[in-house]
Order: sequence, then C-alpha cells, then structure tokens
Amino acid sequence: MNQMQTAPTGLSRRGALASVLAATVAAMPVMACATTTNEDSAALALCAAFWRVHDRIRAMDTDPELPYGSPEQKRFEADLAKLCGQEVDILSQLANTPAGQQGKAAILRAILPTAFADFDLGIECEEIRLVLSLLDDLAGGLAA
Repeated sequence: MNQMQTAPTGLSRRGALASVLAATVAAMPVMACATTTNEDSAALALCAAFWRVHDRIRAMDTDPELPYGSPEQKRFEADLAKLCGQEVDILSQLANTPAGQQGKAAILRAILPTAFADFDLGIECEEIRLVLSLLDDLAGGLAA
C-alpha cells in the first residue's frame, strides 16, 4: 500500500502486518487442508474458515488507498482489524484441535516465513502455538 501520509491508524503492527502474511500463497487452494478421516472434520472446517478470511484480507490489501482520516478509511481499517482478529481466533481454535495435520501444515507454510521476519514471535503467539500443536499431532500427542 502506498499511503502518502503516514499516521497511526489504530491497528497494531501485528494486526496490520497480518493482512500481508504469505503473499506467495495466492495459488494455494483451500483443498490443501484436505484429509481423509472423519476426525479431521473440525480441523477441515477451521482450515476453510481460515482461507476465507485470509483471502478477504489479501483482497483488501489490493484496494486503492483512501484519504487518511476519512470516514471511508476509518471503516476500512476497522473492517481490516476485525478480519485480522478473526484470523487470529481461527488460528487459536485450530491450535486447540487435535487433528488436521495437512491443514495446519499448509497454513503454517503460508504464514510463518513472513511472520518471523515481521513480528517478535514468542511461545505465546498463535502461530507458534499452531506449530506446537502440529508437532504434537505428528508425535502422536506425546508432548514433552
């Protein structure tokens, strides 16, 4: 986004940058979440919800810049913040779901490279919680 005037928008750095995570994933289909077992149905639903929200955020990133401080710009920022919050909520739910290995891996592959570069990720962040959840799944739930 090429905003001519730089001023605080009310979005946190994390919220604003979450909208551009995984720009290289534009071609990843929702079916990257597909698995073959019924126990993964909750994880599949969460994966599909993640990709819907994530795609809406990416689409908003291509919208033309609005005049800073205008009512339209404030609504845009509020809508973007809401979507970023939904994305984090979905990641949190997915991290608490003991299934969906392929979906979790596809999402992490999409969001982690940029997240590590843009954020000070720690053990408490949703991205790292999702990594740990995936590792637990792969290890058969035998977390240390």
